[in-house]
Amino acid sequence: MSDHEHDAVSVTAGDASEPGRASFFFYLAVAIVFAVFFAFDLFEAISNLVLVPQVFTQNNDFYRENGLDGLVVSPPWVPLIVGVVVPPLAFVAAIVVGRRRELWKFTLALFAALGLVAAVSLTLTTYVTTV
Repeated sequence: MSDHEHDAVSVTAGDASEPGRASFFFYLAVAIVFAVFFAFDLFEAISNLVLVPQVFTQNNDFYRENGLDGLVVSPPWVPLIVGVVVPPLAFVAAIVVGRRRELWKFTLALFAALGLVAAVSLTLTTYVTTV
């Protein structure tokens, strides 16, 4: 092997073993996968924020038409807004907590945040449907 070929092999091996560059793409891949799940929860919360008040309006109109004014309630705005705020906030918090840690700890932080979002989402959905 000539000196030129040896340099090319060593440079290639050096590039592949750079821990910062390779690990960044692993971290990015994990973050993107979890971002899809967080985006689904955010989409669900935005859908609730748009559709639930319409259902409340329809129900309230029905109650008023039938003399059931005691059942008329306003939409639960606070839980609906909290449902929209929690997913992006939890995702960013998990990224901040997990950054500069090992990949498995970074993944664990995102997984815990996703669990928190799921629990809050289910709790808010249950509350909104019982109002």
